Amino acid sequence: MSARVLILDDEESILEILGYHLTEAGHEVVCCLRPAEAVEMMVYGGFDMLVTDLKMPDLHGIEVVQRAKQIDPHIAVVVVTAMMDVQNAIEALRAGADDYLLKPFNLVEITIAVDRALERRRLVIENERYQDELERRIDEATSGMRETNAELNRTKTYLENLLHSSVDAIVTMSADYVITYTNLGAAEMLGRSSEQLLGHRITLYLAGGEDELNYIRGVMGGEGRLQNYETELIGPAESNIPVNISLSEVRDEAGALVSILAICKDITQQKMLEAELREAMVKDALTGLYNHGYFFDRLDGEIERSTRQGRPLSLLLFDIDKFKTYNDKHGHLEGDRVLRTVGDVIRKCTREHVDLGFRYGGDEYTVILPEATEQEALQIAERIRVQFKERRFDQLTLSIGLMQYQKGISARSFLRYADAMMYKSKHAGGDRVSIFERSASMDLPEHDEAESA
Repeated sequence: MSARVLILDDEESILEILGYHLTEAGHEVVCCLRPAEAVEMMVYGGFDMLVTDLKMPDLHGIEVVQRAKQIDPHIAVVVVTAMMDVQNAIEALRAGADDYLLKPFNLVEITIAVDRALERRRLVIENERYQDELERRIDEATSGMRETNAELNRTKTYLENLLHSSVDAIVTMSADYVITYTNLGAAEMLGRSSEQLLGHRITLYLAGGEDELNYIRGVMGGEGRLQNYETELIGPAESNIPVNISLSEVRDEAGALVSILAICKDITQQKMLEAELREAMVKDALTGLYNHGYFFDRLDGEIERSTRQGRPLSLLLFDIDKFKTYNDKHGHLEGDRVLRTVGDVIRKCTREHVDLGFRYGGDEYTVILPEATEQEALQIAERIRVQFKERRFDQLTLSIGLMQYQKGISARSFLRYADAMMYKSKHAGGDRVSIFERSASMDLPEHDEAESA
């Protein structure tokens, strides 16, 4: 569908690319570099859609979205930004954005997001028009008392068709929360037919069961409404579906509770986006391993768990022998290929969903080995050393330090002793694994007294 689109970005190149692409798609496009000017244009411009960046001078994109929704609650909004912060994504969606895309973007993704947001806008406007038309028609039928039953039947059929066309789950319940009606969206979301759902208490499909229903009732309180409550419903094959639920009590003229209406929106994609953004924040872009900033968080946690459960914990620390010489000789692109290869070797030689590999910095790597004894850790270290050597990057090898955790030492000391073992391997010529052993020259501090002094 053709629409009038306002594109806001402080980069002219982005405006040029998006403007050309959406114009070619048949839309009327207006481009703007300044947020304040864009807000003023929306007041007088009559736009169907806003495509906006977040980080801009003078005015943040979140505030632009909020003002756009104040000016026109129906305006479709797509955020296109390089900001990977999870909180920004959540705030944008809560402010009213229909979709959130990361730069560098794919023009196919832009097309899909724009079309989907415009279609959602069309449905909302159509629904509101229908409600206005419905009220007018009911007034006419009531005042004239003509064809009342036929009109109500037509209205009922139209309304049911409208409800069934919604992808959201719409459910009505009796005062004791027994399901009395479901649309097709609810049946598809829960993986059961309407006949299977009717007559059952909603607690069968709430992940929290009766306890969660009691909590919901308490939160609704005297107002009889609960908006945007996030929870999980039990879907097909007992899988949990993250949803956003809005509930409203329906009462008769005497104030007696007649039914409860629940509208459930599937937020699986939103949760996946949040998880992807959180993952991107702790991953090293080059190797795909976890990054340095995440290392100490996980190491502290594994030390605490090892101490509490009395289970072994080992740590590897290593770097690439003669890497600087290789990098200077072959160039940074080839050097990056070596660094990525180390990441691949770590993943192949460690236990999936158990061991944790990190790019500690430059050409240094660490591997946390929960539940691994010194002998088991040595076997993993040797596999890493041998498999990397077999990749044959000139004379490149690995110098690996290994230490098993000893009760009473801190994460910093744990890493320091593994580091000392790495340099022991390197000073011995590299291409080997050195294991920490208590000695007179390198004694473990009692409860890290040396570090705390």
